[in-house]
Amino acid sequence: MRLSEAQWSFWQAYLETLTPESRPADPFVEASFAGARESTDELLALYLTGRKTAGSSIKEDFVAAGDPLPQVGDFWILLNSRDEPGCLLRTDKVTEHRFYDIPPEVAVAEGEGDLSLDHWRRVHQATYEPHLAQWGLASIADATVVTQYFTLVFR
Repeated sequence: MRLSEAQWSFWQAYLETLTPESRPADPFVEASFAGARESTDELLALYLTGRKTAGSSIKEDFVAAGDPLPQVGDFWILLNSRDEPGCLLRTDKVTEHRFYDIPPEVAVAEGEGDLSLDHWRRVHQATYEPHLAQWGLASIADATVVTQYFTLVFR
């Protein structure tokens, strides 16, 4: 995804806070909503307050779209519902688990609902299941969940 002018300006504003030698040499920078557009402002608020420090996606979605898998050091400009930059996150850790093998720490780090694994599974299963066929998956049990752990680096 190419950055819009506003997103590029936001990225440049972040770089200006760094010394030249501490700026990332060849960064991967992506702009996206924090989940579905209708819930992005709520999720963005969780990142801004520090309650949410992780987000999960399905590996097969990246593969089907031909997108690179997340890597440590990637940057994500999270957009609000009006397509405006809300904050900048840096990926500090990436893990992969089968859907039903997700550890409770992921639910806590994602910061949603009551922070329980049951809540995490219900919400994410409802989000992912409509897309399983397009990802080449027969059931949610076959899905590989990629979890990124983030640090909020700029707002």
